[in-house]
This record gives sequence, structure tokens and C-alpha cells, in this order.
Amino acid sequence: MLKAVIFDMDGTLGDTLTLCVESYRRCVREVTGKEPEAEEVERFFGVSDRGVLGQLLGMSPEDPKLPIEEFAKIYDEMHEQYAPEPFPGVRELLRRLAARGLRLAVITGKEPYTALPTLRRYALTPMFEICLYGDPYCNVKARRMLEYTQQTGLKADEMIYVGDMPSDVEQGRLAGVRVAHAAWAPGSQKYVADCRAMAPDISANSPKELYTALMAC
Repeated sequence: MLKAVIFDMDGTLGDTLTLCVESYRRCVREVTGKEPEAEEVERFFGVSDRGVLGQLLGMSPEDPKLPIEEFAKIYDEMHEQYAPEPFPGVRELLRRLAARGLRLAVITGKEPYTALPTLRRYALTPMFEICLYGDPYCNVKARRMLEYTQQTGLKADEMIYVGDMPSDVEQGRLAGVRVAHAAWAPGSQKYVADCRAMAPDISANSPKELYTALMAC
């Protein structure tokens, strides 16, 4: 029986992928005078904010000189331009799931530097009981899913993870959690075929379609 729905953030709750890329590019440019290509930024996705920034600048994520605060400020400043609202239908999806008594959480590769500003801007913070974050060295979403089961007492087969990337499907499988592929982000369309080839439990083209599929679980 489904008891909890856990959401990825970038490309799932909002179209924040371009926001992330452009924030990293601007931060690196302001620090080094050189701006990386979008593809260079994207290849480091999977680790957290400090991990990506450290890779781009050739610095340790633990280096106290890593300009993470500057990056977070840039991210917040550019949010309105690139990702002012969550995807259409996301707020209604969350309200309907909560009304059904389902527990809602976020597991993201982001860190609080960027995850919390996005949740606040989208007025989604009260919807989720917890937000678990990424790691600067590797993708830890599967580990966070298992931590969530320990914190809540739920079993892995009582929850489903909603994400837009092939790595989200992979991480859900590693944790023994069902996976719903969120196929509605414009920035994630190049990954749709790869995600569907991995046979997620659900593949939905809109939040409304996802709700219908979840009610059948």
C-alpha cells in the first residue's frame, strides 16, 4: 500500500535546470573570468552544490575559500528570471496527495543553499514533512531514501520516488523503492527515452497524469 511520495526537485517540482546551469556559469565567470559551457556544468550533476562548484573551480568542496555563499546569492537573484513558479499542476498534485493522507517528502541532490530558497519561493515548504539533501562527492539519493524509511518507520515498498533523470530511476532501484518518471520538464526531454528504457513503475507526462497513476498504486 502506498503511504509516501518522495519528490526530486530540479526538473520535477520546477523547471530549475537552466537556473542551476546559469548560476554556476555566472559564479565561475565572476571568480575566474572564464565561463564554462553548459555541457561542462551538466556533466557534474548528481553531486551537491559544493561538489559541482568545486569541480568547476578545481577546489575541494570542503575548502573554506569555495565561493558557495556567492553562488547561493547568484542562484537566488536569478530565480525569478529562470524559474519563477513550479510546474503547472504541481501545487494541485501535492494538495490532492496530502488530502489522500499520503506523506510527502523531498530528496534532492541540492544542498540547503539552493533547495530551501526554491521551496520558499514556490510556497511548497509546508507541504513536505522533510527535505533530505545531496552529498558533494557522490549521488546519495538511494542512501537518503533508506534514511527516510528509518526515520519514518515506513517500508521501501510503501513509498515511491518521483524524478526526471535516469539516475533517479537507478537510485530508486538501489533503495528498493518504486519509481515514477516525471516526463514533463522541457529541460529533461533528452533523457525521456533513457528513463523509459529503464522501465520505471510509472511514466507520467504531467502532474495530473501522475496523480491518476499514483491513485492506482
